[in-house]
Amino acid sequence: MSRGKRVRGGEVVRRRRTPRLDVVSALAVVIPLATVGVLALVQQPPVRQTNSPPAFTRLNDATVVCPAPGPASPAGAVSTASGASGELNVRAGVDRTAVAVSTGAVTRISGEGAAVVRGTGDVAPGLLALRFGTAPLTAQDCGVPSSGQWFVGMGAGPTHDSVVELVNPDSGRADAEITLYGERPFTNRHLHGITIPAHKTVRLDLGKLVPRRVLLSAQVQVTRGRLAVHVLDSRTDLLHHTVARDWVPSQDGPSLDNQLLGLPAGEGTRMLQILNPGEDVVSAQVEIITHDTTYAPAGMGPVTISPGSTTSVSLTTVLDKALRDGAVGVRVTADSPVVASVLTDLGSDQAVTPSDSVVRDEAATLLPVSTGQKSVPVKATLYLSAGSAGAATVAAYDTSGAKLLGQRVDQQQGHTVAVALPEGTAFLRVVPSGSEIRGAVLLTGDGASVLSLHELLTHGLVPRIRPGLD
Repeated sequence: MSRGKRVRGGEVVRRRRTPRLDVVSALAVVIPLATVGVLALVQQPPVRQTNSPPAFTRLNDATVVCPAPGPASPAGAVSTASGASGELNVRAGVDRTAVAVSTGAVTRISGEGAAVVRGTGDVAPGLLALRFGTAPLTAQDCGVPSSGQWFVGMGAGPTHDSVVELVNPDSGRADAEITLYGERPFTNRHLHGITIPAHKTVRLDLGKLVPRRVLLSAQVQVTRGRLAVHVLDSRTDLLHHTVARDWVPSQDGPSLDNQLLGLPAGEGTRMLQILNPGEDVVSAQVEIITHDTTYAPAGMGPVTISPGSTTSVSLTTVLDKALRDGAVGVRVTADSPVVASVLTDLGSDQAVTPSDSVVRDEAATLLPVSTGQKSVPVKATLYLSAGSAGAATVAAYDTSGAKLLGQRVDQQQGHTVAVALPEGTAFLRVVPSGSEIRGAVLLTGDGASVLSLHELLTHGLVPRIRPGLD
């Protein structure tokens, strides 16, 4: 064994296990720490909400559509409740005209076909139009294009027929679906996938497309674009060869509580028409509305409506006595939403009393005015009911815009007030205060008609469009 330096095994092991701190390892530690420090000093940008709700703004562009003139309603009128004066653009078929309007004054319109009335700028809020006749008396509010409406009390038979008119006021096509409710809900190829080209009108005669002898109701649903929908109803007396025509009022949707104000007096029959669009049996209670109370008529129990069906109930006997005792309307409350109306058949004329919508801010409507030496004057009575104690301001104007009536009407909960409007009233405005209201105008003359008050369209929603971050 040769002599040499002796190396201990333990020292060798320790020397080999000692880590070396090289440059790469140092940077791997220092750079992340420096980055975290710098980011901690940077001020983060504020987080902004990017899904802001649309803004509620006063309208500067509005459209209403009047159905085509016909034997029942040959006349048309327009106005504005905006407080301003200006011009409206009216398109009736191929005719285009500019019509001057001012608040309170009423301007006649003419032309063949449905009339599309457009207001821009200051005259757009509160745009109003009416299609009417006075011999016999008929009246139909010109509708605001919407995505869907309901109608109750239609026909598709030889003695009772209805024509549905769909008007597309826009430059793009519109599509619609119509579901009918008789003894059950149904549709067919004529009512499914209906396309209405731009600026066109489609009329559907139910008696030709879906002939039935049962009472019908309809839901018109717009699946693309916008449509104005009106329904003209006709009842034919085969014995005397006479035809009574009137418009079927629309209802925005089924409701648990339907108040129907304005019942024409006179000899005739009165039928309550109820649609149950749901899938379950509905029980509805019928009550009579007077000036100071609401009561259930003796001997009349709840009305049962089968799922998806339209039912009619005779109120002739009940209302004959009730009208002599001061009845002014009917109330229908149900355990599921329904659509309801009262049909008054006076022999040579008919009138439909629709369910009245709630008015919270203000309402306005145009009224038919008879003209000519031999014409029968139109008598108008306004009925107002309130949800609680409050008041309403009623203003009436003639066709020239002259004020005929300015009256404050005090209201109590559960009471209905009747206001006789001056002869010649063509423009009516009602502003509630302290309570929401429901109301209707009963028109009598050469026949009868009922116009329900609707909330005045003065504001709209404008979407807020912005990038993901400001």
